[in-house]
Amino acid sequence: MSPQLSNQQLIQLAEEFGTPLYVYHAEKIKDQFEKLTTAFASQDVKFFYAAKALTNINVLRYIRSIGCNVDCSSINEVNLALKAGFEPANILYTSNNIAFSEIVEAKDLGVNINIDSLSNLEKFGRKFNHSYPVGMRLRPNIMAGGNLKISTGHGESKFGVPLEQIDKVLHTVSHTNLHIRGLHIHTGSQRCFGFRKRDRSAV
Repeated sequence: MSPQLSNQQLIQLAEEFGTPLYVYHAEKIKDQFEKLTTAFASQDVKFFYAAKALTNINVLRYIRSIGCNVDCSSINEVNLALKAGFEPANILYTSNNIAFSEIVEAKDLGVNINIDSLSNLEKFGRKFNHSYPVGMRLRPNIMAGGNLKISTGHGESKFGVPLEQIDKVLHTVSHTNLHIRGLHIHTGSQRCFGFRKRDRSAV
């Protein structure tokens, strides 16, 4: 089947399954993913599908089968990704204004974690010290994204540790021996990057 569904194919599917009907085209998903991997073939880059865009477990299973990783914004998405067959090492959990207990649950599941608040960084450091590396979500105070509703990096945004609190982050790392191995920055929809040690991951 080609990456493009024809009107006739859609009509036939509607006649077979009835309407309303959602149609997810695996070959189109694969085609888009291959465009990304080809474009960055010379770079050390990993791609993560944002599960919140569509949590259909069959789509998640297919995305895993073509070699893509998955980004989760809740513990429920993490559990769904595990059920879909993703290895914990291929799951990135990025928290936002959630209870510390959810972060602990993600840690117990063995997935990669980005923490987005100073208070949760402090709690994590006190509880786990250097034993479990995490990423930190930073708010860079940059206006980006298609419009204000999807801009997540400006000075009034709730997403991430504000840039002006970096000194407090360094203090937390120093006195709790917290192991921060990555930096996550999201300035707006379609603009999200994560940096970990010497490799770079586009999310």
